[in-house]
Amino acid sequence: MCFKKVFSRILVLLLFSITSVYSQEIDNIRPKRLDDKNYTEYWEQYFYLSDGSLITSQFLVANFPWPVGKDHGIMLSTLITPNGEQYVIKNGRNFGEWGYKEDKLDLFIHTHRLSQKNDEVNVHLENTMAFVDINSKSKIAPFSHNRFSSDEGFIESRFYAPSLIGNGNWQLGEEAGFKPNGPVNNADIAEGHGVHVLMTDKVDQLIKNWTRISGIGNGQLKPFISAITRPDEKQDIIFKLFDNDKTIETFENVNIKYENITKEKEASYPKRIKITAKGKNGNIEGEIQFTRKMDHFNLTDHLNFFERSFAKSNPTVTNFRYIADYNLVYKTAEGEKLLSGKALSEYTDIQPAKKAASKKRRRSRR
Repeated sequence: MCFKKVFSRILVLLLFSITSVYSQEIDNIRPKRLDDKNYTEYWEQYFYLSDGSLITSQFLVANFPWPVGKDHGIMLSTLITPNGEQYVIKNGRNFGEWGYKEDKLDLFIHTHRLSQKNDEVNVHLENTMAFVDINSKSKIAPFSHNRFSSDEGFIESRFYAPSLIGNGNWQLGEEAGFKPNGPVNNADIAEGHGVHVLMTDKVDQLIKNWTRISGIGNGQLKPFISAITRPDEKQDIIFKLFDNDKTIETFENVNIKYENITKEKEASYPKRIKITAKGKNGNIEGEIQFTRKMDHFNLTDHLNFFERSFAKSNPTVTNFRYIADYNLVYKTAEGEKLLSGKALSEYTDIQPAKKAASKKRRRSRR
């Protein structure tokens, strides 16, 4: 009997441990709202519109030190117009002025909303800077990067909408210089992707850099690449070929070489990427050139005095967004296919926070 009691206790502890671990895992429907001091979770969407504009949106929930506090919601968006002008749409709110539904992805922060129903993903942004509405669908099944753990936390990232295609419109508001609002700009095609990230440590302890490339336009076979370099220099790379609403190849043994490294302020990014990989149906090789600059974005450049002082202890995250040209050769038993076209691309460079210089007290002379 004694052995049975001991065994049952061990079993209960084991089950509790397993449940605790899995309760921390990413959930595509609702924010986890964990207690970890460095807890950060966000849904991020990228769209390139047929009118030549770029729209990104990040619905973020995080724990911040006082006076911001726990469970703070922020929506941060960039709108790049066809002529290259940048407008930042952002609002932060305490819980209650942001919220979500329990049974599906339906998240609002102030007047901004992200919702998903089956394969439909809708983004609505609205404040004095601009109004944005994008209605899209992603029929490609979600997929994830490997979970990575640091000394004090972990990161999980999941492409909940790997290939978004739809339409959208945007309109600049009073804060952008219009009274009351500017003209409505309609785009019959909006292409991009959506990713969900959950972190419980500072980002520089989990990621060194992150490259994302997704094919756009009329090409039948489109590449999708998400390559994360960890702080230990190991890489976690997803490389797929999409054919409309199907995944036709998932590559392994992916090798990426970054070339023409360009420095900007305290960050750097590549202008060309060479890639080789092996798949079940064939092998692929070629290069991707970052051709047309859309946006170089560093959040610190858009903070007020209070936010800037608060951000000094955080890593520096710089996003380099381009329209890229890809030229790939896909070799199968049936022969070679030349794949070329345009892609929405981003290279994110992450630098640790700078340590404050120590001030040595000078000895006074007598």
